[in-house]
Amino acid sequence: MNSWKTWYELVVQLRPAFSRKSTFHWFTVALAGFCCRIDLMGVTSIIRALGLQPACYLRLLKFFHSDAVNLQKLTRIWVKIVLKFHPDLVRINGQPLLVADGVKKQKTGKKMPAVKLLHQESESNTKAEYIMGHSCQAIGILAKARNSVFCIPLVNRIHEGIIESNRDNRTLMDKLIIMLLHELDLDVPYYLVADAYYGNQKIMKGLLDAGHNLICRARSNAVAFDAPETCDQPKVGRKKKYGAKVKLKDLWIEKSELN
Repeated sequence: MNSWKTWYELVVQLRPAFSRKSTFHWFTVALAGFCCRIDLMGVTSIIRALGLQPACYLRLLKFFHSDAVNLQKLTRIWVKIVLKFHPDLVRINGQPLLVADGVKKQKTGKKMPAVKLLHQESESNTKAEYIMGHSCQAIGILAKARNSVFCIPLVNRIHEGIIESNRDNRTLMDKLIIMLLHELDLDVPYYLVADAYYGNQKIMKGLLDAGHNLICRARSNAVAFDAPETCDQPKVGRKKKYGAKVKLKDLWIEKSELN
């Protein structure tokens, strides 16, 4: 009982993200159902887990389409609650450790919004190369639990299949940076851990400019450039910005051979 009391004391702080009290109450019911259900049968599993009347089914469905929820405000409040109340977050040099990844979930619904044909770049041969499903990007924060570490989810958004404007040219990298810097709105520096897919200029520059850091594996095709050669006699045209190209993969091989 004390656990549920503590749970509600945290959940009630999310109230400012809802413009109507009844919507917040249905949110609390849905959240409690997610916490204690034993199967994954959608809204039906929430009804079953909490022992609700069948009439609640349509009301819960209506809640998930409610306009009284400010999703961006809800996300920011949730992030502040996690940072403020969790007793043992994983930190490096005093900074919290965030993780990010792309998730492709297979869906069978023919009329489900944002479902599209997706190509799976995973190196695992147990996955199909192409699936119909949702393509999401998720961000979480790492926390300690006894002798282990687990991830507390902070935000998850569908980033493919939803076209709001034909002038929207944002890539998945642009959308992840927007999620990190604007939707989370963290006012403390942090480290972001991601796989090699996110090891590119957009992510690195966006994080560094905001005072954060990225930890990831370098891509196999990553390159660097020597400083351009200086010329005593001025030439016509723009000065060179880069020198000879160096493949970082070859650089590490040479270094290991020397050792």
